[in-house]
Amino acid sequence: MLIASFLFALTMVFAKLLSGSMGSVEVTFWRNGIGLIVIAALVMLKPIRNVGGKPLTLIFRGIIGTIALLTFFYTISATTLSNAIVFAKTEPIFTALLAFFLLGEKLSSRAVLAVLIGFVGVAILSGLQFGYLHVMGILTGLLSALAYTSVRSLKAFYDERTVVLSFMISGVLIPIMLMIAAEYVTSELFAFALSPFTMPQRMDWVWIALIGITAAYGQVYMTRAYFYAKAGIISTVSYSVILFATLFGIMLGDILPTPMVIMGGVLIVMSGVILSRQK
Repeated sequence: MLIASFLFALTMVFAKLLSGSMGSVEVTFWRNGIGLIVIAALVMLKPIRNVGGKPLTLIFRGIIGTIALLTFFYTISATTLSNAIVFAKTEPIFTALLAFFLLGEKLSSRAVLAVLIGFVGVAILSGLQFGYLHVMGILTGLLSALAYTSVRSLKAFYDERTVVLSFMISGVLIPIMLMIAAEYVTSELFAFALSPFTMPQRMDWVWIALIGITAAYGQVYMTRAYFYAKAGIISTVSYSVILFATLFGIMLGDILPTPMVIMGGVLIVMSGVILSRQK
């Protein structure tokens, strides 16, 4: 998971570099398109063997993961890397709430306190202003919670590369449809999902290649981590991506996080770690 976090932070860097010349939908397309080639090459080296049995869950993971990626890349294009990743790391908060409302799992008093701490952190991070950007950031956490929960449930049925492939394939097909739709439809509400195709220029191709490679290997290592270790441990280690993303963001010229942003981030991380230990 530590390797995956480092690779995901690099993916954010390349997404930020690409956001200056293309929309988040196209960034998502290239991220998954190149990644699909990488994963296909890995499959050719070592054929996949699946037990199978949960095709709908596999498809669901791909679709939800793609939508989460669209909101995430939109957030990256609109704010600093550190802010974007902290919003995304609200995932454990929503995982706990989804388990309570959808699965009927009980929340301990400690878990309830952690959820409250997390939402206080989100409020501080957003400066008590919930505009479109903040909604996209929070939505990334919610959708990621759905996606990661489905990854865990697929462990006994599919090879890790199959799970990644389902995500990559959805991440290519859905953006293609959205870019076509963007030629005919405009919507302020769905601005994160509607942007037309723009032909990449010179250095863009370098960033495209790198975003695909780092994302593909990051997905493999992340999926492997969730397959073979307890979710609580993996979730805790995954917070290292905040440190990597903040450092890379500063290197790209992002402003240093303000005390309020740091405080909000610390509360969100604290909440996530407490909830992860409950699993």
